[in-house]
Amino acid sequence: MKKDVIIIGGGPTGSSLAIFLAREGLDVLILEKAKFPREHVGESMLPYCYHLFEDLGVLEKMKQQFSRKPGVTFSNPDGSQASHWCFDKVMDGPASLSFHARRAEFDHMMLDHARSEGVDVREEMHVVDADLESTDGGVQIKALYHDQEVLFSARFVVDASGQDCFLTRKIGNQERFENLNIRLALSAHWNGAALTPSLANGNITVVHCGGEKLGWIWLIPLNDDRLSIGLAINMDYAQAQRKLLMTEHGAREWQKALYLQEIHDAPLVHQILQDATMCWNVVSNGDFSYYAREKFGRNHAILGDAAAFLDPIFSSGIYLGLHSAKTIAPGIVQRLRQDDDSLMRSGYESLNRGYEVVEELIAAFYDPTAIHFPELSGSEDQAFQEMKGAYTVYHMLLAGDFFNQSDKYLSAIRALKDPAMIEKYKHLRGHADPKDELRVCDIHPDLV
Repeated sequence: MKKDVIIIGGGPTGSSLAIFLAREGLDVLILEKAKFPREHVGESMLPYCYHLFEDLGVLEKMKQQFSRKPGVTFSNPDGSQASHWCFDKVMDGPASLSFHARRAEFDHMMLDHARSEGVDVREEMHVVDADLESTDGGVQIKALYHDQEVLFSARFVVDASGQDCFLTRKIGNQERFENLNIRLALSAHWNGAALTPSLANGNITVVHCGGEKLGWIWLIPLNDDRLSIGLAINMDYAQAQRKLLMTEHGAREWQKALYLQEIHDAPLVHQILQDATMCWNVVSNGDFSYYAREKFGRNHAILGDAAAFLDPIFSSGIYLGLHSAKTIAPGIVQRLRQDDDSLMRSGYESLNRGYEVVEELIAAFYDPTAIHFPELSGSEDQAFQEMKGAYTVYHMLLAGDFFNQSDKYLSAIRALKDPAMIEKYKHLRGHADPKDELRVCDIHPDLV
């Protein structure tokens, strides 16, 4: 039996797209290579996910299962300088309070919800080939199920395989983001950490690592006494350290050694972990900034991390995947029912503009000549009032507002690298003393 749509990958992008398509009456099949639940990195989410969770019908489950995220704290390595960015400063209502979620539980919940919406889900199906040139205009998919070959056919296929980039690699249209250096990301989970007031309150903490590292450390508080800690550093620096660490630790352990070396090299993180225990093997992701040159054709589309991945610095991945699914679903429906790709084309044009905003924001974060986010803060003095509009823009970007007023936002981001504007932004410092617990973002009980 031929399906209307086959989706490769059952992560948040694939499951949310499947839900939106099934609600339009399409017969949808998800082929997922893993058996859920399975561990994954990327636990922190943006406030702009909130209404998408509501649309998908999982908001109450999110509230019941996962911890809340009121904002972001940017810090220098020793914690002597920090800025707290609280989403309720620019957003009204419950959407200002986002989520942190252990991905094994979150992704499993999303996939099960897709099943409950009528989606056919097949786990442990490793897709190995796709024939986009079928004589009937559809697609033929070959998968392995416990080493047994299984064939599927559909009118349309969507690659939501994440960083596997199945169709992108098959078609051969993957490119690098020119503005972003190649980086290595290493991450693990910890138990028994001594949380700062900001972490205990739910803020994700981002520790800026300058110099040749050109990177950062993330700390995400989860709701089961776990702290997710990851490191993203310049690949040239990582390779230089690899040569040094291989001698003592060998080919299998040098990445773990590098991870431990770098997170403990930041005094703030070292203090947080002084009595903690690592409870997860170190996970490595390298060379991760890329995009697909062509993202759709007559019988296929590429979405989420399979279409583009920038950098995890601003926790944008899940939101970009969910938003992409909602944006492109109507285009797939129109393509199948009316043989018209105009909605798909306009949808991807909108997505590309949003990704450009995120790319510029990430490039500004890493630029050593730009003002750094630990330095961008605001007091209630007159100087802050004069710059309040720009300060609000950065708050909205950190919340996930990538697709509205993109030209305005791009101008604001580029100001971070303008020497004249940097002098003005210095007046925004002093809002958040990291030792002042009263400055931590509020969590209003009626929003939880």
